[in-house]
Amino acid sequence: MRLSVALLLAFVPSVAVAQSDAQKETIKWVLALEDPTGGFYVASQDPNIDAVPRPSLRATSAALRSLKYLGAEIPNKDKHTAFVLKCYEPSTGGFAEPGGKPDVTITSVGVMAAAELNIPHEKYAKAMDYLKENAKTFEDVRIGAAAVEAWGVKDCPFDLLKWHEIAVKDINLKLPAIDNGGARVVGSVTAFTLRLGLQKGNDSKPMSIAQLLDRGQLPDGGWRKEGEKGSDIETTYRVMRAYMLLNEKPKDTLAVRKFVVSHRNKDGGYGTKPGEKSNMGGVYYATIITKWLDTLEK
Repeated sequence: MRLSVALLLAFVPSVAVAQSDAQKETIKWVLALEDPTGGFYVASQDPNIDAVPRPSLRATSAALRSLKYLGAEIPNKDKHTAFVLKCYEPSTGGFAEPGGKPDVTITSVGVMAAAELNIPHEKYAKAMDYLKENAKTFEDVRIGAAAVEAWGVKDCPFDLLKWHEIAVKDINLKLPAIDNGGARVVGSVTAFTLRLGLQKGNDSKPMSIAQLLDRGQLPDGGWRKEGEKGSDIETTYRVMRAYMLLNEKPKDTLAVRKFVVSHRNKDGGYGTKPGEKSNMGGVYYATIITKWLDTLEK
C-alpha cells in the first residue's frame, strides 16, 4: 500500500504540468480563431477555400465562456462587445447570427455572450421580452433558462412558472429507457428546474436523481441520445450540468474524462466527435465538462 501511494504521489506533479500545458494549447487554439474586428470563428479556415471567414455569435459565446473556464483573460472586449451588439435587433429584441434571423436559441446565446462581456441590460433590454413571447417548447425554455440565469433569475421580468408548464406539457412524462436517451431528458429537466429555482419543497432528491443518471452512463464514459449507439458530447454536457447543479459526482468520473479526451486533437482543440476537426462547440463542451469534474472531485 505504501508503495502504491508513493508511486501515485510521484506522478502528481507531472500530471499537473500536463494539464496546464493542455489548457495553454486550448487557449492558444481559441485565440487563434479571434476575428480582428470582433467575434470568433467556429473553426479554423480551410486553406483551400478562398471565402473570407465570418465570426459567429454562437462561436463567440462559446469562446468567451471557454476562456473563462480555462482561466484566461478575454482580449479585445470592446471589439467583441461591438460584435455582440451588432447581432442584436432592438426592433424585435432578438439576437441573430450575422445575416440571419432571430430565434430563441440564438437570442439565448446572445444574452449569455452579453453577460460574459458585462454589457449593461439596457443595451439589449428587449431580449427577455423576445424569449417570453417566442419560447414555446421544452427545448426553447431549456436554452432560455441559460439566458435567464445569465441575465439574473431574480431580475427576470416575467413569471417563470409559465415555462415550467411548457416543460411539463412538452415532455408529457414520457421517457425513453434511462440508458437509451432517458438520462439526457432527466438531466435536461433537472438542470432546467434547478437553474430557475423551480423545484418545490422536498420534491428534489439529489441522490436519487444522480443515481438514476449513473445508470445511463455507457461503457464509453458518456451518455447518449435516444436511438444512438454511442455517447455524444452534447448529451454528456447536459447530463454533467445536472450533476454539477446537484453537487453530485458521476459514479465513474475517470470514464467521463477519458470520453472527453477522446475528442481532443493535436492542435489543442476538440471536435464534437472523436477524430473530427476541432471546432468551438467541441472546445466549449470539453472545457466546461472538465471544469465541472474538477470542481466535483474536490
